[in-house]
Amino acid sequence: MLTSVTSVVRNSPRFSTDDAVRLAQEYYGLRASAEALPSERDQNFLMRHDAGRQFVLKIANSEEALEILDLQNKVLTFLASQETGLEWPVVTPTRSGNLVVPVGGDDGPAYFMRMLTWVEGVCFARVPHTPQLLASLGEALARTDLALGGFEHPAAHRPMHWDLRQAAMARAHLELLPESRRHLVEPIFAAWDAIDWSKLPFSIIHGDANDYNILVDEAGARVTTILDFGDMTHTATVCDLAIALAYVMLDKQDPIAPAAQVVAAYHRVRPLTVAELDAVYTLAATRLAMSVCYCAFQSRQAPENEYLNISNRPAWEVLEALSAMPSGWADDVFRRACDHDRSGELLAQRKQHLGPSLSISYREPLHIVRGWRQHLYDASGRAYLDCVNNVAHVGHCHPAVVEATCRQAALLNTNTRYLHEELAEYIARLSATLPDRLSVVYLVCSGSEANELALRLARAHTGRDGVIVVETAYHGNTNALIDISPYKFDGPGGRGRRPHVRVVPMPNVYRGMHREADSGPRYAQYVAQAADGVAAFFCESALSCAGQVMLPAGYLLEAYRAVRAAGGVCVADEVQTGFGRAGSHFWSFAEQGVVPDIVTMGKPIGNGHPMGAVVTTPEIAASFANGMEYFNTFGGNPVSCAVGMAVLDVIEREGLQENARDVGEYLVAGLWELASRHEWIGDVRGQGLFVGFELVRDRVTLEPAADEASEIVNRAKDLGILLSTDGPLHNVIKIKPPIVFSRRDADFLVGRLDTVLAGLR
Repeated sequence: MLTSVTSVVRNSPRFSTDDAVRLAQEYYGLRASAEALPSERDQNFLMRHDAGRQFVLKIANSEEALEILDLQNKVLTFLASQETGLEWPVVTPTRSGNLVVPVGGDDGPAYFMRMLTWVEGVCFARVPHTPQLLASLGEALARTDLALGGFEHPAAHRPMHWDLRQAAMARAHLELLPESRRHLVEPIFAAWDAIDWSKLPFSIIHGDANDYNILVDEAGARVTTILDFGDMTHTATVCDLAIALAYVMLDKQDPIAPAAQVVAAYHRVRPLTVAELDAVYTLAATRLAMSVCYCAFQSRQAPENEYLNISNRPAWEVLEALSAMPSGWADDVFRRACDHDRSGELLAQRKQHLGPSLSISYREPLHIVRGWRQHLYDASGRAYLDCVNNVAHVGHCHPAVVEATCRQAALLNTNTRYLHEELAEYIARLSATLPDRLSVVYLVCSGSEANELALRLARAHTGRDGVIVVETAYHGNTNALIDISPYKFDGPGGRGRRPHVRVVPMPNVYRGMHREADSGPRYAQYVAQAADGVAAFFCESALSCAGQVMLPAGYLLEAYRAVRAAGGVCVADEVQTGFGRAGSHFWSFAEQGVVPDIVTMGKPIGNGHPMGAVVTTPEIAASFANGMEYFNTFGGNPVSCAVGMAVLDVIEREGLQENARDVGEYLVAGLWELASRHEWIGDVRGQGLFVGFELVRDRVTLEPAADEASEIVNRAKDLGILLSTDGPLHNVIKIKPPIVFSRRDADFLVGRLDTVLAGLR
């Protein structure tokens, strides 16, 4: 049974510093000053001798058994004889040669006293946990465990409530936890139940490698010793590593990556078995679960002790963070950590076999191996807040979308030449999100396919070829779409504008020709001037590659009116902006008060599954049905339809459109506040979770800060934030995260940006 706080306090020694001076002189012949050291259940005094020698006088709690102190003394002597690379305290005998002596006892309890040499160092808890230091910790633990494999003592086989094998003792206090938090702990104990202890190597272990029992050198680069062997026990050897990991994860925004660094270093010295690798994360989490359970028990024993709750707070924070991670993620990271780093190999293979026109993000490429909600995880276990991958619209690997994919793939996957319920249901669900006149659906496999088909529909309906596009627009990667994408044909490697393409000025009220907030109709006049004889006007409902430019009010209303008057059709490219991202509306074109003739969709439609769609009017669809069959091998297959329905379900069920509105407004306000303190930010713009901010070197001349924008993106990556630049001047940082993005994520993003901006010169 766990010793209560009341019992520990009642049985603690009560010696003064004067008593310590007297005892050191009487028993050890040591003339020294005494300074009390912090201790929960015992008393420890730092004794300073005039000659510069230092010792620790240790007076044990009256409940401490003599055989336990003998265990501690003998293990220190044993370790000092081993090749561990660490400095161990030396047990100092009394003048009569005793290693342990009783003190007190005349009119009260007797206490056992020992003296150890002082080991210089700084607590692990008080220095930055650099990769070098974390590796040193792993190596030091491994060398210690290897050495202890040759040590034996009968007292180490006693029952210990902190022994991870005995976690059921802590679980007995589960009902004392707040009901709102039990869900964080119960799955951990369930995983602990599944551990097969018979497959794990056993030995005597230190048992409490917490961040105050580990000392490092003054440079904070190397572990020098491990102190306090009071929790030694005979148990699974890997428990020593697991306990250290529990403490390493405390106060970390990203707890798994530093833990993995310790695991990798430990494994290099003492290779972990498969069973140990499978168990180590569960055991580390179990240590945290035991801690909060025992704290709840002790708080009941001593409700006035507020320190218990304060000291327990970091454990709850780690448990919260761990619960938000994908299932099995930590196990996967630890296994990878014990394998070699493949990043260099993968980059070399990519350069050898992948087309060189395919770019890679960031100066130091990321080896991404997992996604979950609004985070991506690299091979080292580090989490990155994903602020740019809008394809994972409802969150990376959303369980409902994954389940729908697997369920339908196990039943049927064929094409639209057969009747199947998923196709009928999905096209009805999708068209119901749009105005009534947009009722005919074509399902394709990408946004590029969608825009390519939209171009064919427009040309079939009008009998014309001409297309109006906005400067810097990008509509896809087929030949026909490159021809109507100034972002490509006017860029590196482009062949310039084709005769059938008419480019109109970007309606940018920050740095365009007209900067008034109500300049939408003025910009629409350029569309009107180009409308004669065209088949279609293609326009994103908010301009993405142009630099997250929001269309000024009245722009599409007047532009559509002019195009239709000239006999053309209006295409709303919602590949980047649809499915609730705008927040105020499900489709961004609705913000402009218009109804397009054709709407194209891609990216978020399948949450990463290759899907796209075109929705149009019955009249345009009838014009396209001119005798030439349209068929798409994969578009509209049952799996894609099941995925699409799952995405629509999640958006509705989880209120993600409203979340995009609320968090987007909150984020934009945070970015403007940032702009008030950092003159690098010239403009902030966006709607919902389609946001951007423009970097300038001068707010008057609007000189673009492209190099600085790139630097911000790379530095933010180093701080756990994934961003990207865009715009014709490459100086706009775009923010298009999964729409599960939260206010907490927005705060984290703004805080990291504040740090990065403050460091720009």
